[in-house]
Amino acid sequence: MTRKLSMGLAGLIFVAAPTTALAASYGFNLFARVAVHCTVNHQPTGFGAIQGDAVSLGMFREYCNAPGGYELVVTYAPGTLVGTRLIAGNDEILLNGSGQAVLSRAQGPRVQERPIAAVPGGNGFDSDHLDLQIIPS
Repeated sequence: MTRKLSMGLAGLIFVAAPTTALAASYGFNLFARVAVHCTVNHQPTGFGAIQGDAVSLGMFREYCNAPGGYELVVTYAPGTLVGTRLIAGNDEILLNGSGQAVLSRAQGPRVQERPIAAVPGGNGFDSDHLDLQIIPS
């Protein structure tokens, strides 16, 4: 409805004042908003040693279009996995048993796939799961 009205007014101005209509310009402003969407998917590829005492936990794919970047957070049962070292591509962290740790940070949008492995702490693998979550900045 708005488009028809605008075109009708433009035609009216052209007929009423032909000298000023040639100097005027018309345009449209188009704005698009893209929702922030972040996902992380784990793909188990079997378990086994990959380097020394590190155990392969498979691969994971992370996707996040947040312009300000994001944090990749790992959560696990508090009090477990103390001293476990997680290795995700070039990122590495040592778990302290708190139940949550930041595995990596990205400064902007990113899509990547990385292997993930773990070196057990003093109590071995005393938890049966790790959860990966992306939190946009």
